[in-house]
Amino acid sequence: MNLIMFRSKFLFLFLLSLSSVCGEKPIKQTSSDLYLGIDKISYLTGKFNSPGPLAPVILEENAKEHYLRPDVKKALYKMINDFEDSKPSSYKQHIFLVSSFRNFSHQKGIWESKFTGKKAMRVPIKGKSSEEIIGLILEFSSAPGTSRHHWGTDFDLNALDNAYFESNGKGKFLYDWLKENASKYGFCQPYNPLVSRKNKGYQEEKWHWSYAPISNQLTKEWVKSFQLGEIQLEGSFLGADVLGDRALDYVRSINPECEKITIPSL
Repeated sequence: MNLIMFRSKFLFLFLLSLSSVCGEKPIKQTSSDLYLGIDKISYLTGKFNSPGPLAPVILEENAKEHYLRPDVKKALYKMINDFEDSKPSSYKQHIFLVSSFRNFSHQKGIWESKFTGKKAMRVPIKGKSSEEIIGLILEFSSAPGTSRHHWGTDFDLNALDNAYFESNGKGKFLYDWLKENASKYGFCQPYNPLVSRKNKGYQEEKWHWSYAPISNQLTKEWVKSFQLGEIQLEGSFLGADVLGDRALDYVRSINPECEKITIPSL
């Protein structure tokens, strides 16, 4: 598909999807609207279904359904449009979503498929203790109830592979552009190199981006609710009792640059 054809098709899909945002009540940044009318703990732990208060994101024809908060969707579309305008005509990669909102049940399926060995990880789990298995899962996957994907603020782009975004990868130009420009639209990479996060939390994920003006607030609320005992994970998925308070470090160990972003500058 040449660039003109892509831009025309993208513009059509963009306008179609944007119409669903423009027709919705603007999201105010008050404590009640932070959760889009959903119970606070249910929202923080992803115990609600899409679309619900979330907006559909249409970037490709016949792609799987993706949902984000309306304000996040609007910022993402602005960023994508500006990326397409600024990139060289020779660069053929486009921004598309691999994953977006995932509810508790979806995340539980991912977690338990790894916990039971149905989904392969870096090394086989045979002969390993529950503690060791959880350590492997937590390299790249969140426990249900702790994932940023529950909030409709975070999404995965293009490829779940750091190499795609590195020196010889097809996404190197895209990643460099995002590093330089994403913060202008309110986005940051929450899982940057571990050394920048005191070697705590998940491994680096160059594909994972977050809308910081809202996810910063939700991170603080999740941590506070967990510390107050309002978020209870025990017994809700395999290995939850072994995970324990370790969940706290994985939720709050994010790129410190994210915390500097308040509102988009564009």
